[in-house]
Amino acid sequence: MQITIKQLTPELGQTFCDYLSGLDFQQTPHWASCFCRFYHLTCPQQEWMARTLEQNRAEALEEIEAGHMRGYLAFDGDTCVGWCNASDVENLVRLREYTDELCHGKRVGCTICYVIHPDYRGQEIARKLLERAISDFRSAGYEAMLALPVETQTAQQKRYRGTLHMYQQAGYEELQTIDQLHIMWLRLV
Repeated sequence: MQITIKQLTPELGQTFCDYLSGLDFQQTPHWASCFCRFYHLTCPQQEWMARTLEQNRAEALEEIEAGHMRGYLAFDGDTCVGWCNASDVENLVRLREYTDELCHGKRVGCTICYVIHPDYRGQEIARKLLERAISDFRSAGYEAMLALPVETQTAQQKRYRGTLHMYQQAGYEELQTIDQLHIMWLRLV
């Protein structure tokens, strides 16, 4: 298996949408219509839950085209097998309660969502996506990266933000823990 990581570009927008559309979200049905828009919006939870798959998909394509929604796709040959939302914290407006004070005046990147195809889980694809994000944010002159993994004994679905161990191995330091949320920081300069 040869995994290739590609940056999300407008040319790969449809691949991104097709990948997420083709996954089985039985365990987490509310994710089936997300298209990774949740963290890019500030609408109240009730309004978010009323948004349709079509609405989020179309908006994702528009935001990818505009360069506001960024991330990486993992491929096994020509087959997309993974996704990571890797954006400037300024574009992840739902996270402002964590980013406003911590990131004020700094260029900070954040990886917030990993969606790995079930057949490819446990093969370190999320780590490869993270490595690429770190490398690219560093090359682009970012000062730091933020991660917000949630570690619980029972909720496997919370691992979509990446694992605490994964970030620790990449050199992140833990700044604070709020309940089961770990605020992780990686200095890039």
